[in-house]
This record gives sequence, structure tokens and C-alpha cells, in this order.
Amino acid sequence: MDNFNCKYCGSNQFKKTKIGQECLYCHAVYENDNGSNELFITNHKSQKINKIFLFIVGLIIFISITAFVFSNLTDFNSHKNKVTSSSTSSYKNTTSNSSSTDIIKNNYDDNLLKNPDHSVKVAELSLVQSEIDLARASVKKYGGDDTKKFEKLLDEAQKEHDEQIKNRVVTPPKPDMIIDNPDSEFSITTYYREGGSLLAYNGDYNQYTSQDIINLWGQPDEIITDSNKIEKSLSIDFGENKHPNNYETKVLQEQWKGGKITWRELRSFILQVNDSAYGTYSKEFVYESQGKPNVYFENDNVSYVTPILRYVYFPRLPEKYPKEGLGKYPDDFPSNYGMDGYYHEK
Repeated sequence: MDNFNCKYCGSNQFKKTKIGQECLYCHAVYENDNGSNELFITNHKSQKINKIFLFIVGLIIFISITAFVFSNLTDFNSHKNKVTSSSTSSYKNTTSNSSSTDIIKNNYDDNLLKNPDHSVKVAELSLVQSEIDLARASVKKYGGDDTKKFEKLLDEAQKEHDEQIKNRVVTPPKPDMIIDNPDSEFSITTYYREGGSLLAYNGDYNQYTSQDIINLWGQPDEIITDSNKIEKSLSIDFGENKHPNNYETKVLQEQWKGGKITWRELRSFILQVNDSAYGTYSKEFVYESQGKPNVYFENDNVSYVTPILRYVYFPRLPEKYPKEGLGKYPDDFPSNYGMDGYYHEK
């Protein structure tokens, strides 16, 4: 299939099957009578990650811990004369001898632990340390017969995380490139959606100021400060025949069609762009005529940048779970998703 890219992942690697050509990357099947090579990106209006929910959960946990500590401190002060130097050691020993269930309850909401398969996949895909720790707690409590399998996957994820941290890029590969902030929490740029859960991780470039960008890429074609114009510019917008109406959409389409970004990376960027309405962007540097990324700022620090890989570096991994976590839920795919786990173009 020369000069043809898979609609779903951008790959140009295929193998022949009895009914047609199968993408080696995402396993989409193109039947023999299919002659279309049009790229299609679903203009999916994803829901914003429920940051408020996570904040509330975190606040509740924080308040609970604070109340617990305060209560113990009150008891401690009221019985000072009975406290000896062995009390601290005794408390530590009691903690270490507590059941794993009690420890888990003190750290995580039980609803976050009930799906170890989900937690392990997220940990593997994102390599965020907090996700790996959460997955271990989930496996310890709910892993059941799959505990050893899950633990092995998490050990591999931890090893990969540590290796990535050790080799993390701290200087740009090229003088005119920007890199993910080495001081931010490490994560792979990826996307995960399954069974009502929606997670996305993107690079963080807030170490760069507007002057840094000008030093790297020169003066922009235009500087926009009108919030309505910025929101319109930073959006996924298709016209007739799926023709991109703005620079962000055009770039994402071209990067995906050329096989330069994976399906998960594409969806992660789309999610961030769709969430732009919630941003407080103060200005935009437009570099469209120069073929460079547009840059969006909050308080003069970079908040989002058009992901042109010639100029933008972010942590990446080869795709994992090409079907699992992707092919189970048709709402995340076009309507021609088949019961056999494949896509069929007709």
C-alpha cells in the first residue's frame, strides 16, 4: 500500500490478509475493495478531565489527615507527662505492623483502587510515579489471581520510569528546539480512555518565557492578545470535506498522517486543544507563515505550543496496548468498529 497511511494511527506499514491489508500498528483492516486514502480525524469534543473532582477528593483526604493529626496532637499534649522516649518507636512499629488494607485506606480513596487492570495500564502508558504507586496499591488490594502478573508489569514500568528519568533530556537536541521542562513531573505524552475514565498527559514548557521564544524562533508574524481570537485559533476546526480551518488542526492532521505522532499522542493533543476554553491565555505568538509552532502564554510563560516535532521535544514511548484499552469501547472509535476487535473500511 504505497503512499497510503492508516486513518487511525498514521502508520504506513501493512501486511496482507485474506480480506485485505492490516495495519501493523493498530490492526485496522482495509478490505480489498477499499480504494480510499483520505485521512479522517474525528472532531471529538472530549470532556475536560475532571480536575475539580480530583481536587475535591484530594481536599477531603487532606482534611481527614489533618483532623487525624490534630486529634493525635491534642491527645499527646493532654498526656505529656506520660510520654516517654519510646513512644515514637512504638508508634512507628505499630504503623509498620498495621495491615496493608489500613495503610491503603489512609492513602487512597477506595474507588481509585477497585480496577487494578485500569491502574496498571495507566501506569505503563504514562510512567508517572504517582500512577505507578497507585497501581501497586490497587494490585495489592484487588489484584486477586492476577497479582503476580500485574506486579511484573509494574516492575517493568518502574524500571522504564527510572531509566527515562536517568536519561531525561535536559538540553534541546537542536539549538532551535524546546524541550519538556526537566523540573516538571515526568510523564509520557499519552492518552487513555476506557469505561468512562479519561486521562491525558502532555509536555510542560512553562520554563520558557516570551523572550526565550523570540530568541529561539525570531519575531512572530503576529502577536494576539484578544482572548476570543486566541480561543478560536487554539481549537480543532474542520470545514467541508474535513479540510482544516486553522493552523492547529492542519498541523495535527499532517503530523498524524505522516506517522510522526501516534494515535494516543494525537488524542492527547486534541484533548488539550479542546480544553483551551478553560485556559487563561494572555497572548499568542503566531509563526504560521514561517512553518514554526504557534505559542500560547499564561503570565508570559509558555502554556501550550503547536506540536511540530521539528521544533518540539517531549517524552515518548512506542505504543503499548494497540487494541486493549482502545478496542473495548466503541464510543472511542468510528461507527464501523467491528465485533471482532478490528476496524473495517468498506
